Amino acid sequence: MKRFKRLIILFLLLLIMSPYTFSNPIENDSIISLSGQIVNAKNFNPIPLSHTIIKGKRSGKICDSLGIFHLQLNQSDTLQISALGYKTKEWTVPFIFDTSLTPFFQIPLEKIAYMLKEVDVFALGTWNEFKADFVKLKIKEDHVINAQIIKELAPFQTRKPNIVPPQYRPTIEDLHFTDIIRNPAIYLFTKFNRKEKSKRRVAKKIRKEWKIKKLDQFYNAEIVSANTGLKGDALEIFMAYCGPKIEITEITSQYDVLEQIVNNYKAYVSIHEKKQNSGQ
Repeated sequence: MKRFKRLIILFLLLLIMSPYTFSNPIENDSIISLSGQIVNAKNFNPIPLSHTIIKGKRSGKICDSLGIFHLQLNQSDTLQISALGYKTKEWTVPFIFDTSLTPFFQIPLEKIAYMLKEVDVFALGTWNEFKADFVKLKIKEDHVINAQIIKELAPFQTRKPNIVPPQYRPTIEDLHFTDIIRNPAIYLFTKFNRKEKSKRRVAKKIRKEWKIKKLDQFYNAEIVSANTGLKGDALEIFMAYCGPKIEITEITSQYDVLEQIVNNYKAYVSIHEKKQNSGQ
């Protein structure tokens, strides 16, 4: 009878210990697979594109549009979970006895409101006051590195667009003495060939007409008056002074022309002030 009782006790002990004996026990440094979903703590709606980072390591995942993530980590790891508009949370991985199935957890985050500093908003004044301030504005490049980068990238910039259609482009459009040294045969051909001469004349005319058209678009009485405040005879006199000084190329923008107008107006005003002072 005693032997029978011992057998029963031994059998019960085996039943109790079976989960620990036949399952896969996990140590703290073992790798496990884990899945989860980041949700709003209030309504349990998914939080898309949340960040899950393993604390103290450079690994993690960005959740999908449903807030779901899949990670491989150590049993002893802690997740740092963050999302825009929510409090950052540290979530310790719970101890998992059986890894035959990948566990899935819902991790809630609480919303947070960000307090911003006060901002003072000032009016620019009237339109005429704004134009006067713009004329007096001095543009200064505070970031020297920007100018340096532009300088270094200059050799890699694409060529200027050619506004002359291909059928009207001569082999050499602007003939220079250096072209004789580089390639005398091509120079003589484009210099005296009748077709090349005709192409060169047409190309020059196209560029001249294009420049006039672009100048009329970016440089006219309305634009000059709006940026200098001049009107009537004073406007015409300044435009006659400023017009020949405006430089336009294939890549010139309207802002470039406006900057030239403002700079020429400053020089124009300075010249008149010097004349008035010398006359006194």
